[in-house]
Amino acid sequence: MVELESINKYLASITTFLSFFGTLFIIISFYVWKDIQTTSRRVLLYISMADFLTSVATIIALSSSWIWDRETEPACTVQSVLGTLSVLASFFWTVSMALYLYITICWKNADLAKKLMPLFHGCGWGIPVIMVSLACALEKLGDNGDKVTSGWCWIKDSLNWKDQVLWMLLAGKLWEIIAYFVIAVLYALIKRSMKKEICQRSTLLTKSTAAKAQTLERKLICIPLIFVMLRIWGTIRFFLLIAHGPNYENNHSHDWLLILQGIGDNAPGFANFLLFCLFTEKCFGNCRSRIQYCPICFLKKSHGPSSSNVFNDTQHQPLIHSDSELICSSPKPEKYLSI
Repeated sequence: MVELESINKYLASITTFLSFFGTLFIIISFYVWKDIQTTSRRVLLYISMADFLTSVATIIALSSSWIWDRETEPACTVQSVLGTLSVLASFFWTVSMALYLYITICWKNADLAKKLMPLFHGCGWGIPVIMVSLACALEKLGDNGDKVTSGWCWIKDSLNWKDQVLWMLLAGKLWEIIAYFVIAVLYALIKRSMKKEICQRSTLLTKSTAAKAQTLERKLICIPLIFVMLRIWGTIRFFLLIAHGPNYENNHSHDWLLILQGIGDNAPGFANFLLFCLFTEKCFGNCRSRIQYCPICFLKKSHGPSSSNVFNDTQHQPLIHSDSELICSSPKPEKYLSI
């Protein structure tokens, strides 16, 4: 058991710090590089801010665990509040991203999508604040005993069973499950719409444009898959808790789920960094050029010729937004828009 806890702490620590620096890079790069400051990447910025806070909350929990060999009560309280708030915000902003892309691509209405930003802010930050405030006021947050978490605090295990299940739903699992279905459906519709439009324009597309469109299609499949694959382990443990009822006790037969949850719940920030930065031509190109030609000036803003090739998304309706280059609904199909 001690060995398992150590393995879980090591793996959770690694993924947490990877996400910490990954989200930090996304946030800094958005403000440094003007040529990627589109509305869709701004939504990604808010997702990254939420994931950054999640990393900070987990670092608080892990630091307390490493130093005192257990999570102290003050650390547990701070971590449970900050962690619950940030995870909920990440769910809502991830759904907002899917909805934004759906309206922009399938409905061809970028103006409407941009007008919904205040609503996205209201849901993305407002609902999490309300849920966490209620949970704090009613003293529902605290030590979870690792029933549905992987070494951090959340809903108190001292509550009666019905209260635990109810607040686990309200403070995370309900919104998580809804996000699975909404994101999967919206991205499937986006991919279908994009594939249809590419087929209609196949005679106009160059080989380079077609190749980039195929890359983008693959990323549209990866986005919901990665989200589900990283988050599903905690959801499975939640359903196991419900299946066993009030007398549920952790008999360590599902310890592999605990380890996978420790990795998955802390990895979204790093996964977004890989998908939207490292594996994105424009971001990777910006980073490589700074390192190669001007390491000292890495933090200088980009005002190069590449900016002149970027459409303003208030003037054009892009076929699709993603971390990759985007085919625009422009008479010139070779033009691209990066988020």
